[in-house]
This record gives sequence, structure tokens and C-alpha cells, in this order.
Amino acid sequence: MGVQARRGWRPRKAMLVLVVALAAGAGIACSCVLAQSTRKPWRLELFDNFHRGLSPARWGLYSGPSQGDPGGWFSPSHVAVVHGVLNLAAYKDPRFGGRWVSGGLSSAPAIRQTYGKYEVRLRVESGYGVGSDALLWPSRGPWPPEVDFAENDGVQKARTQMHAFVHYGADNRQVQRMTTGNFTRWHTFGLEWTPGRLVFTVDGRVWYRVDGAVVPSTPMEMDIQDVAGTCGVAVEPCPNSSTPPRVDLQVAWVRIYGYGPGARQ
Repeated sequence: MGVQARRGWRPRKAMLVLVVALAAGAGIACSCVLAQSTRKPWRLELFDNFHRGLSPARWGLYSGPSQGDPGGWFSPSHVAVVHGVLNLAAYKDPRFGGRWVSGGLSSAPAIRQTYGKYEVRLRVESGYGVGSDALLWPSRGPWPPEVDFAENDGVQKARTQMHAFVHYGADNRQVQRMTTGNFTRWHTFGLEWTPGRLVFTVDGRVWYRVDGAVVPSTPMEMDIQDVAGTCGVAVEPCPNSSTPPRVDLQVAWVRIYGYGPGARQ
């Protein structure tokens, strides 16, 4: 079985191996803060803090090359729970010829749904050329749509920017915004997806909202991934001499809610 894995503007595909998200936080300086998130008829479908390790009934792990990115390669061996924290580790792996290999996982085994609320508490270690992403990906049918609610493309060594992207239309049109902060520290990134609306949050505060026909209305699954970029691609570069030997995306916990009028697939 396959799962699509990507960051931002191009799709990446990896094979799925069935084989999952607690920590202290800090404040954040967000741009485009709009309002506090409104109440919706959410129902909790999944909570995982990884204290019992990885559950194959909940998550699938990426494995193999990344479609559209020669620099990207995934292996389940780069996903591990350490002291109750999920680590997606990017480093040069001698088992793969010394290339950069990283980790990713998908909610596809447990939850594919139309509409919902997603919360992921995560931090990303500094490292030029290693990007990270928490996103929604279509469970069936063509790509796009895609909704990235915590994407860093690795163009800076520091993690001072996080992007939100909405990909839509057959020609991959996009809307996007950026928020700033210290994302090497723990923050909770959220997405509320309802008919005709996407609400993006950081630490419970709304910082971006998208309305209208660009909002997807087909079943989606949630993915989390880090991945090395491709040399020669300015918007998603590959690691260089300044990149640490290992760059981790860490996840403390994940919550996924269903939406009242929506349907789990």
C-alpha cells in the first residue's frame, strides 16, 4: 500500500509500512493573529502521546524514495519513540549509501475523514536543508488538494518561520502565509477544517484563515514528516556543511477530532 509524502509545492510518494505524540511549551510571536478559535461540534477520535510506543493500528511509516525530490528518502528505522517522544530523524545513513534519510508517518491506518480538527505538539531542530511538515493529504483521488499547517522548508538553519499552504486545482494553485517564532521550542500547531473554512492555530491562537472553494471537501489523512531537500532547488535546498549530522523533528502528542456533520472513511 502506498502513501503520498510531500512538502509544500510538490508531491512525494513513499511506500507505507504499517507499524506513533508530552512536553513543556513556550510563547510565540505570531503574525496575522485574528481571534480565538471558535467552538465546533468536535469529537475526539485519536489521542497519542507515545508512552506505549508506536501502534501499527494507528500509524503507517514511510519507506523508500520520495517522488519529485531526488534528495528525499524515507526509512521506518528513522522513526522511534525515545523517552515518550516521537523522533523523526534525518541523517546520512550508511545503510543507504551515505545519503540523507529521514522519517515520516501517516494516520491512514486509523483515520481518513472529511473535515476535522488536528493538533500536533512538535519542535524542529535547527538544520539547513532539512524540512519538516504536518499536513493533510487526500486519501483517495487526485492530488491536490493538500493542506500544510506546520511547514518549514529548511531554507534557513534556524527555525524562525513556519508556513501554512493550501494547494488546490488541477494546476496546483496555492494560497499561503507565514508565521514567525522560535520553532526549536515546543509549540502546538492546529488546524480546524469545516465546510468551506480552514482555521490555522499556534498554541491555541488563530493566525490564519482560508474560506471558500479552495477548501477541500474530500477525505484526507494526516501526515507528519521531515525530509532532506534537493541540491540546486532554492526553495527546498539540500543539507550543506553547516547542517548538523542529525536533525530531528520531535512530536510530543497528537490529537485528531472528527467533525459532527462529517464522516469518517
